[in-house]
This record gives sequence, C-alpha cells and structure tokens, in this order.
Amino acid sequence: MILRIVTQFIQAQMSSLISTFVDFLLTAFLVKYAGWWYVYATLLGSIAGGTTNCIINYNWAFKGSEHRKRTIMLRYMLVWTGSLILNTTGTTLVANILSHDGTAKAFGIVMEAKTIVAVLVAILWNFTMQKKFVYKT
Repeated sequence: MILRIVTQFIQAQMSSLISTFVDFLLTAFLVKYAGWWYVYATLLGSIAGGTTNCIINYNWAFKGSEHRKRTIMLRYMLVWTGSLILNTTGTTLVANILSHDGTAKAFGIVMEAKTIVAVLVAILWNFTMQKKFVYKT
C-alpha cells in the first residue's frame, strides 16, 4: 500500500516535471520572443501543460483507474480548472509582490514567480486531487 502511494507520487511528480517543462517553455517563448503579456502567456502555458499532464497521468501514473475515459476527463477538467486559476492568479500575485514597481515586467521575475507557484500547486493541489478525486486510486 505505502509502496504504491510512493510510486504513484514519484510518477505523478515526473509527469508534473514534463508538463511543467512544456508549460514553462511555451510561457517563456510567448513572453520573451512573441511579446505576449505574461498573464496570457501563463494561461496558454498552463493549458498546454495541463493537457500533457492528463495524458501522461492517465497512461502511466494512475493507470490502475477503473473509470471510463469520459468520467476521468470531466473530473480532470474540474481539477485542472482549479490548478489553472491557482497558477495564473498565484503567478500574477507573486510576480507583482517580487517586482519593485508592482508591474512584473521583468522576464526573470515572472519565471521565478511561476516556478514558486507551480511547485506549490503541483504538490498541494494537483497530486492530491488527482489521486483522491480524478483517478480515485
């Protein structure tokens, strides 16, 4: 039982790292090279990362789920929406706190804030909600 939980946690965190890479890469590209406002870039990065995470977790980390794909998809969308809100508002809040003028225009500040928030959300929200609600394993 404990080994299964630890294994799922490690697999879910590996999935989260891959998803975060997709999220951050897209966010960084949109902010630095496409000139997007960091809030929109964070939103789109979160969508790409969330989609990646759902696919990996369904096929690997929580593969023992007995639920239909449609049920899992609907539950995942609810949890992911919470994650999206937490990541977007959290990044905006932390970036504005870290910036001296409250505008969070510096690329480094945005990515630092995004990192802090992403780690907290991944561990405290995503893993717990996916294990207990989405996949119920």
